Amino acid sequence: MEAAYLAVWLIGLFGIVGAVLVCVARMVIKDSTKYDELYVWKQDHPKESGKDE
Repeated sequence: MEAAYLAVWLIGLFGIVGAVLVCVARMVIKDSTKYDELYVWKQDHPKESGKDE
């Protein structure tokens, strides 16, 4: 019986840790420097003309 409780707790623990890791990974993937410059650092940059110089 104790082994069943241990298994349930471990599955729950690893489930929670896994969910947090997935959320952090998604946040890091979607985060960008351009977003930080516009919304976090509040810096305005002129729009790029699309030309390679």
